[in-house]
Amino acid sequence: MRKFILLITSIIMAVLFTGCANEKTQAEGDVKTETVTENIETGMIPQVIEKSVTYVMKDGNWKEEGTEITGWEWADDFVIQDTVWILEYDDATKLYSDLDVSFKGKPAVAYIHFKSDQREATASTGETDDKTPKMDISISISCDIILECKDEKFCFEGVKVSGGECFMDGTCNIFMDPGTGQTGILHVPADVKKGQWADFRNELPTKEDVLITESSTFIKKISFDSIPSFNVTSSNNNEGIWDDKITNTKYGEDLSPELTWDAVDGAYRYVVIMIDGAWLHMDVFTTETHLDEGAVGRGQRGEQYVGPYPPSGTHTYSIFVFALKDEPGKVKLSFDAGGNSIDQIYGSLDKDKDGNEGNVLAFARLDGNYTHKD
Repeated sequence: MRKFILLITSIIMAVLFTGCANEKTQAEGDVKTETVTENIETGMIPQVIEKSVTYVMKDGNWKEEGTEITGWEWADDFVIQDTVWILEYDDATKLYSDLDVSFKGKPAVAYIHFKSDQREATASTGETDDKTPKMDISISISCDIILECKDEKFCFEGVKVSGGECFMDGTCNIFMDPGTGQTGILHVPADVKKGQWADFRNELPTKEDVLITESSTFIKKISFDSIPSFNVTSSNNNEGIWDDKITNTKYGEDLSPELTWDAVDGAYRYVVIMIDGAWLHMDVFTTETHLDEGAVGRGQRGEQYVGPYPPSGTHTYSIFVFALKDEPGKVKLSFDAGGNSIDQIYGSLDKDKDGNEGNVLAFARLDGNYTHKD
C-alpha cells in the first residue's frame, strides 16, 4: 500500500513539475525561433527559401515577430539547359528593356530556347535598392529567342545570358546581351509557360520573316494574293540575297538577273516587274518563260532594267511576274522613279485593251534583299 501511495505521489509531482515548466516556457514575452522552408514553384525557376522565423509569446499565444531569410536557391532538380519557354505580354516594351518605343502598346509573344553550353550557375540571397528580397543568379549560358510583334517575327541567335534575379512572386529578370554589346533585361512573368522543342521549332522564322526583319521596303501585303500563283527562280538570288553583279553600284555590273518561271496555260504574254517598295527597277513584256542574265538594259517601256542602288540600309527588290490573258490597256509604270504601287500596276494589267477585267491569270513572286555597303 505504501509503495502504491509513493507511486501516485511521484506521478502527481511529475505532472505538477511539467506543468510548471510549461507555464514558465510560455510566459509573456518569451521568444522562440523556428526554421521554415518555403517552395516557390511558379515562374521559370523553382525556388527554395529557408527562413528563420522569430515568435514572441503575447496574450497566451505565439505571435510572429520577424523573419530572416537564411538561404535562397533554386530547386535541386531544376535544369535550364535545353528548355523552351513561352512569354506573353500585352505590351512588348514590358517584355524587354531595350525594345524601341515603336513597340509600345503592341502585344508580343517570345519563344526562348536555352542551349546546352552552361558553364557557371550559382545562386545567393540579395535584395533590391528598395530592400525587396530576391535571389541573385550568376550563370553563363546562351539562348535563341523568337519574338513575334507587330505582325512581324524577329529571331535572335546566340544571345548571351549572364545572370538574373528571382522574386517571391515567381517573376524574374534575365540579364542578356542580344549581340549589341549591351546588357538588357528580359522580364519573365510568373505565368510563363514551359514548352517543348517542337513549339520553338514551329515558330522558327521563314525566309520571308528574315527578309521582312532586315528590310525597310519589303512589300508585306498585295491586293492580288487570292489569284493563282506559280514559281519564279533566279540564279542571281542566293537564299534571299541578290548578287552584287545585278546592282547599279561600284560592286556590281548592272546586269539584269537571270529569271525562269513556270509556263501558265492560256497566257498570251508575261509582264516582269522588279520593284523596291515604290521604286521601279524593271519592266519587261515577253512571251518567253526565261530571261538570261544581262538580257535587259536601259531600253524603253517593256524592255528596261536598272540595278539596285539602295541609298542606305537594306532594301527588298521584289520580282513579280504576271501571266496575262490578253494585251493590257494603259499600264501605269514610272521607270527608275518612285511613286509606283504594285497594286496599281496589277490593277492596270488586269484590264485588257478593251477594258475587260480579269486579264491577269496568275502571278509569281521572288524577293531578295540588298544592303548598301558604303
